[in-house]
Amino acid sequence: MPKTASKIPKSFASFFEYESFLTILRYYVDLNCFVIPADPGTGAVNWLAIHYHQRFESLFDFEKKYNHKFNWNIIVDREYENKHGKGEPLLLETLGFFDIFMPIRRNGKRLGTVFSGAFAKGEVTYPLLKTSWETLTGQTAAMENAEFRQYVKVMLDTPVLEGEGLSAYRESLELFAHVMAYENNPKVSRRLQELLQNIFSKHFPHSYFMEWALGIPTRQATPLWNIVVEKMDWIQSEIGLRRIPTTVITAIPLNTVGRKRDAVEEMLRVYRFQRHSFRFAQTLPQTFGGKLENYGAIFITSPDPSLSRPQRRRQVQEIAERIHRFAVEELGGPALVGIGESVSPGEILYPSYQQAVLALHLGRGSGQEIVFYKPVQSEASEGILEIADLLRDLKNRVETSSLSGIDPALDEYLKQVLTLSMQDPDGIRLHLQYGLIQMRDTIHARTDLNNAEADRFHRGLVLSLGKAGSTQEMVFAFKDALEKLLRLMEGTGALKTAFSIEKVRDYLDEHFREPLRTAKLARLAGVSASTLSRHFKKTAGVGLETYLQNLRLEEAKRLLKAGSLPVSQVAKTCGFKPGSHFARFFRRKTGQSPQEFRQRSQRS
Repeated sequence: MPKTASKIPKSFASFFEYESFLTILRYYVDLNCFVIPADPGTGAVNWLAIHYHQRFESLFDFEKKYNHKFNWNIIVDREYENKHGKGEPLLLETLGFFDIFMPIRRNGKRLGTVFSGAFAKGEVTYPLLKTSWETLTGQTAAMENAEFRQYVKVMLDTPVLEGEGLSAYRESLELFAHVMAYENNPKVSRRLQELLQNIFSKHFPHSYFMEWALGIPTRQATPLWNIVVEKMDWIQSEIGLRRIPTTVITAIPLNTVGRKRDAVEEMLRVYRFQRHSFRFAQTLPQTFGGKLENYGAIFITSPDPSLSRPQRRRQVQEIAERIHRFAVEELGGPALVGIGESVSPGEILYPSYQQAVLALHLGRGSGQEIVFYKPVQSEASEGILEIADLLRDLKNRVETSSLSGIDPALDEYLKQVLTLSMQDPDGIRLHLQYGLIQMRDTIHARTDLNNAEADRFHRGLVLSLGKAGSTQEMVFAFKDALEKLLRLMEGTGALKTAFSIEKVRDYLDEHFREPLRTAKLARLAGVSASTLSRHFKKTAGVGLETYLQNLRLEEAKRLLKAGSLPVSQVAKTCGFKPGSHFARFFRRKTGQSPQEFRQRSQRS
């Protein structure tokens, strides 16, 4: 998408006076928005950024990666003029997601366009994700494909505009386009404020309010959190709170180790739960709801300060019970709710937040599904000895593949690790990594992987913990690693096959420039050629030959961009057959010849 800097025309400058529209963009819908003044006579287009979304990745990033073609200049062609002469918005679909193009008109003449997107028009579903992925990449949408899982994760973070929310956003863009054309208009400003307070704040969570309350760093500058917050007009009108929150409640699905789950369906289950949690929180007294990372929901609330302490505790418990009933219904299965201790009004909620998350893990195995955090007093030296004993018990159960007894042992081990290192995330990570290191001998003893294979498999599990950022992510990474170990030692062969496929992928990544035969790769994996081809496509999402050719193509692009090496030499260096095969393949994949690609890349 072009992003050419340009001086803002005088007639467009007044948009800075319309704070409500900018608030809707930045803090509620979080969509890209551009004003595009254009001269229909010359076709010149300038993209003036009003807002860039705050998400790290989006559909556009995948479109760039896979060379998805879209004619962004559609907004200045004659067809657009003819179809939208009355100033109606154009809603265009790309891979199942949508963008809005709103013409800016004054006295019948189009001055430009407001563009915003991309968003989903309804709750994202598995069929939509599979179809859009396969259309974009040509790859099979397989759960085993890590790239597909990342695509799912990004798409589930895409804003959803539906029903009243979509109608309100279209109206807000229309009002903004009116501002661009006619400058100041108090009626427009008042209507935008009405939409902000009555629609957007009720349908979309505020982008930083939850993090601000919890004391978590935000991308936006925030004022001090104190008792004055509850008196702020926008807290009362938009957030809907008249008392400052004092207590954190968390909720997650209650899953067990050893139960095989579809990772994508699990992400969708949590996604639906999180979306509905925000609206559900509005039915609770003085409560605001949001996402607990990628795993569950979080609620901040406050009991009536005029009540006695036991009465306030009972009020919090009643809210937690309603949250639990909601979570069980939404998740379609058991849920676990953790409750942190209340802080004094005006204090940052971070201690209560930590305790509510910790309560989720301390409560596992207790037989309860609603758990108040209880401080555990333990000397460090005694705690470490207890961790060692619990780790030994867990290791013994893994060695015997005892699924029936592993949940209680795992819960006790995690409980002790989290209790001892609650204020020290690095300490938690080291304990969990050490726990996996202790499983190394088990892999050697109970599987038919050789030493090098076992060590490589094990290192991958340990290093996955190193990438986990939060306590919650570390716990999930440890559980996933343990589940992989159990499946491997059950002798199902599924993980060994997956490990063999990863070994082949690693080999291809390093040796793709060389002549490679399927038979050689099959011997490397220890399977037949047909088995390799079948499992490789299931795991990688594309066939073996396609995967290899894509590696060579990306390297060819890099070499063409980087220098002046002759095209024939580029083809040879990347492993393509001599002759015209490379040029035909390159054009089929990119829509241009290697020479054209080099010239355009170097110009840009």
